[in-house]
Amino acid sequence: MNILVRLFYGVYMRFWERIKQGCYEYLSSRGYTCDVCGREIFDYPSNRLCDDCFVSLSKNDGKVCEKCGRQTLSSGICLTCKRELPKFRQGFSPLVYRAESASIVNRMKNCNPRLALWLGEAVAEYFLANYADIERFKEGGETLLLIPVPLTKSKKKKRGYNQAEELAKSICKRLQEYGVQVELRTDVLERLRDGEEQKHMGFADRHTAVAAVYHVHKRKECRDRTVLLIDDIMTTGATGSVCAERLYGANAKEVLFLTPTALPEQK
Repeated sequence: MNILVRLFYGVYMRFWERIKQGCYEYLSSRGYTCDVCGREIFDYPSNRLCDDCFVSLSKNDGKVCEKCGRQTLSSGICLTCKRELPKFRQGFSPLVYRAESASIVNRMKNCNPRLALWLGEAVAEYFLANYADIERFKEGGETLLLIPVPLTKSKKKKRGYNQAEELAKSICKRLQEYGVQVELRTDVLERLRDGEEQKHMGFADRHTAVAAVYHVHKRKECRDRTVLLIDDIMTTGATGSVCAERLYGANAKEVLFLTPTALPEQK
């Protein structure tokens, strides 16, 4: 009897996920108002934000760290990476985590997953413009493996969604529109438990706090693959570094870390 119940539940959940994905795809291509402020716009989804909201965002279009991709005060490697190089190969973030850019990503994270549509598209386009070797992932080449940083099952259930997964869906769709071969997987990397609050931790403390939290569930999917690891905010880079370390341990060839926002270099 228990076997039948589990089987029915599995079928039901797969059916429900397909329904949700269908709704997501439908809504992502239809709308008439700015995703941020609700002002009426007429070229959605070509533009998901009104001009005022777009201009208010802090763009990461100046000097950036050659390793983690955050906004820097001078050329080269940022002070955070000089203290402790993260394990991922390179980071990419189109926005600086301040003011309105911080507000939009926090709203996406905590109450409005629809904002992941524009944020994911911004990440994808920034990556396409700034990753030098993108041509090897187009027709006939390698397929990118797109993996969102996971939440625990309990936290995802409580929030109702994983913001990194919502971003990954949008990134995946936009990359495919540009002819990039990409595979989205949400079952490869898992989070075993919630860690300590990390807001006021430095890199070393954050790294220690999350070191035993992440686990590669399906190692064979990573072998000799280039992985795009997706999260919402890069602060010290510790979460991306630990996840990259786990993915390299499963024989990934290269791990790149993509986030909509990154904390700028501090003086």
